[in-house]
Amino acid sequence: MSTTESRTLAISDPCASPCVAGPMVSVLSVCVSSLLGTTAAYADAGPPGQAPADRANANTDSNGGLEEVTVSGLRSLLHDKLSQDEQDTPQSVTTVSNKLITEQATTRLEDALKNVPGITLNAGEGAARGDTVNLRGFSAFNDFFLDGIRDAAVYTRDSFDLDSVEVLKGPSAVLFGRGSTGGAINQVTKAPLLTPFATVTAQFGTNNLYRTTADLDTPIGGATAIRLNMMGESSEVADRNDVRNRRWGVAPALRVGISEHDTLTLAYLHQQEDDVPETGIPFVYGEPALVPRDSFYGLTSDRTTTDDDIATARYVHEFNESLSLADTLRYAHYEFEYLFDAPNFGSTAPTPGEPLSDILVGRDAPSSSGIQTNLTEQLDLTARFDTGFISHTLVTGIEIARQTSNLRRYVNPFNTNNNWVPETPLLAPDPYETHAVEPLSSRQATTAPSVGTYVIDTMAFGEHVSLTAGARYDYFSADYDQISVASGAVLHLQELNRLGSPRIALIIKPTPAQSYYLSYGTSFDPSAEALTLTTKTAPLGSVKAKTYEAGTKTEWLNGELSVTAALFHTEVDNAQTNDPDNPNITVLNGNERVNGLEVGATGHLTERWEIFSGYTYLDGRTIASGTPADVGKTMPNVAHDALNVWTEYQISSAWEIGAGGNWLGHRYADSAEMANVPGYVVWNAMSSYKLARNLTLQLNGFNLLNRRYYDALYYTSASENHAIPGAGRTAMLSIRTAF
Repeated sequence: MSTTESRTLAISDPCASPCVAGPMVSVLSVCVSSLLGTTAAYADAGPPGQAPADRANANTDSNGGLEEVTVSGLRSLLHDKLSQDEQDTPQSVTTVSNKLITEQATTRLEDALKNVPGITLNAGEGAARGDTVNLRGFSAFNDFFLDGIRDAAVYTRDSFDLDSVEVLKGPSAVLFGRGSTGGAINQVTKAPLLTPFATVTAQFGTNNLYRTTADLDTPIGGATAIRLNMMGESSEVADRNDVRNRRWGVAPALRVGISEHDTLTLAYLHQQEDDVPETGIPFVYGEPALVPRDSFYGLTSDRTTTDDDIATARYVHEFNESLSLADTLRYAHYEFEYLFDAPNFGSTAPTPGEPLSDILVGRDAPSSSGIQTNLTEQLDLTARFDTGFISHTLVTGIEIARQTSNLRRYVNPFNTNNNWVPETPLLAPDPYETHAVEPLSSRQATTAPSVGTYVIDTMAFGEHVSLTAGARYDYFSADYDQISVASGAVLHLQELNRLGSPRIALIIKPTPAQSYYLSYGTSFDPSAEALTLTTKTAPLGSVKAKTYEAGTKTEWLNGELSVTAALFHTEVDNAQTNDPDNPNITVLNGNERVNGLEVGATGHLTERWEIFSGYTYLDGRTIASGTPADVGKTMPNVAHDALNVWTEYQISSAWEIGAGGNWLGHRYADSAEMANVPGYVVWNAMSSYKLARNLTLQLNGFNLLNRRYYDALYYTSASENHAIPGAGRTAMLSIRTAF
């Protein structure tokens, strides 16, 4: 098969674009509901009326240079940096398809990630907001990628331009460089197709949701197409009456030379949001306070605004069926402002036995604003050749990047006056108190250039055995300057990292339907990974991790059902911790370890019945720490058990139903196991009905039993903490039409 970068096993169904609707678009429409495409291993249907031959977007060179190719997302890492398909990739991979996103009526990336067991959500303050998750027990805040390029920024990612989401488990420094201790999350955006279509989706929800999206594709000539995705939304959160969401986005793309030897893609993503942010519920006596569900401890004057612009140019040249070159250039500009008031008890945390009616809550104001930029150039070469009886797939490349962060922190009156805004009763918080914008406290500027080069060789020793060996070398530095506005004092810090990252994996395939593997990989996290430094962390080297994984991937029912299982061990043996002899000094002598089991089943049980499911068991513990009380304790925000199930059944050609649930076990919020959050099960369901050839109604229900649960956690002490409650029972109607 050709090494064309757009190659996947299935075309995305444009009719299954993420449902998007908003008050600014009055057109209501729906497309044909089709069977759930849960992984790239199962072919998606094309636009209505499209013949199978048209979907292939094929181009066969008279000299045999190219074979039939299908176009899906802009840049899937499966078949790109990962030269094997998902079945033969020697690590755990979960792909959340566009169809699954659509059938679940998912509008946020974090909600799509709830289909991936082993992920828990974090909350934050100040500049540590936006999408923040743990993956296999370790923070993945900076491990988001967009079409294979780092998308490290503080914003809430929408699903309107997503073709799929790929979650690669385990450290992948050989692919991505720094970060990726627990894994990496790659968002694959929609690419232009050679089949014209137009879909518009309107959504209305009991949470005052009004959301509209449009997905428009127009071919221009025989090998060029343009595609435009748009989104607008106004919504609230069920049972969280003071939280507001306002957002819009647009994503045009142009592709020239589809399925030819030379392909150029130009893509742009713009997304803005203007929200009243969720501030969560504080912990009292070691658990989220038992207060009314709609208790809001922020202020209605709080605002979260983001303005994100991401421009990408990708050029691919096919020399022949064995050699290809891809060049990707990205410039991203992220601007944000967080005017934020969070619950905080200050120096007097509630004591056991104190009546809830007597407890007062202060408002911490860690507000900030800033601009981040990412300029990245990636050049990748893929070659296929034989040396004797060994067949090689060699992927090598170089990445040059420059990230900047200009952060403005505002004076936080709470630091000197816990009652700067009158403290509010825990049982009856007042969100209508006024909060004037405070003056600047400090300015922080970070510039972080980096260079990485890698090579990965997958060697096939016949049909049944292959070996993957790879290495990457990274140079990452950071210059950090902080200016105190009040005193004019300047703090300058630097960090420099030069590190190599190996990877090796053995794959055994007794039959085409069976794959067994053993793998080893590493990762590293510099102190300036989040583009900030302190006097404690600047002198330290990188935190390093290693993972061992053994797994199997098998196909059943004539290849319709994929079943996976893996055992893994990840260890960070030089984690940052306090020096036991001097708590004011940070050293790299901590040790954190996660042992885990992951199983999954995805695909068709029968022709009409489909399933997407996964279970993860995690045992994450602190093995060594400068804080003796933490040794042997469970790592924060790690659930031992996590299970997700989503299943759909096609009753007739017009009617389809689906249901599923998410089970997340008990978690501790802190390293000392002093604060905890109970486990929960949340049930969701959907039903879609095709009223006409190009018109479908879809009804989704979320948290059907109206379970009270907590999604995301933030905990630094008994005084400073909060847990984000999940939304109450919500219903959503989607109306989709296709032209």
